[in-house]
Amino acid sequence: MIRLAFPVHGGRGLCRGLLPAFLSFFIFCGLQAQTTVKETRKLIEEWVGVEKLVSEEASDWKAEKASLSDLAAALRGEIEELDENLAESDEEAAGVSRQRAELNDRKATAENATARLLQGVRELERELITALPAFPAPLRDRLVSYREKLTNKEKRSTLPLRERLETCVAILQAAHLFHQAVNLEKQEFSLDDGRSREFQVLYFGLSRAYFVNEAGSVAGYGTPTASGWKWTRADSLAAEIRKGALIRNKRALPAFLQLPVQAPAPTVRSEKTAE
Repeated sequence: MIRLAFPVHGGRGLCRGLLPAFLSFFIFCGLQAQTTVKETRKLIEEWVGVEKLVSEEASDWKAEKASLSDLAAALRGEIEELDENLAESDEEAAGVSRQRAELNDRKATAENATARLLQGVRELERELITALPAFPAPLRDRLVSYREKLTNKEKRSTLPLRERLETCVAILQAAHLFHQAVNLEKQEFSLDDGRSREFQVLYFGLSRAYFVNEAGSVAGYGTPTASGWKWTRADSLAAEIRKGALIRNKRALPAFLQLPVQAPAPTVRSEKTAE
């Protein structure tokens, strides 16, 4: 508290002159003190706000730091897992490369084998096409579907290699079975006189055949040629050939046949060999 002493001596005029000045001073000092208090309070409030903000920021930073630490740990775990996966991927890639190389080698081997097989099938087809005319007519008739696949060049080229091979094998198998047996066939053809007749033909494999008509009046033998079978008339063979036909039909007991392997000279009507 400030105490002020006012002189009382000197008359009332002096007091009247100083009183306003002192009042102004006190008012000014009061105003100054009030302004200082407000500013101080404002500064304190601002400082408290800053401290609060700093505290909140520090708390947020701790929480965020913990979150970032967890995230960093998780990322390190993912990085380790990715490194392991990458190592496994490298191993798998190396394995895949080895497998690819092995598959390429196997593919090349298969392609070479296919090429060799195709070449062999083509050679076999050419040989069969050349040999087909020498097949007995009944055998060729039974192989008509296979012959069409074999002899039709345009159709043959569209067939898969496997089917082409199966066609050749089927023809060879049928020829093999025919060649291993004695086959009795009914067949119609003409001799030198140009007259077409139906004969019973005994085929001994693919290399020899003997024919006789139903009446037993016309007989002969046949041999294969590059252009087909050559039929030669030899009526003297009729009895033996008919005997062979009866045995083949199981109408007579088995017996030896006396049939020439070499072509005998024609003995009747001076007929010539027919193609």
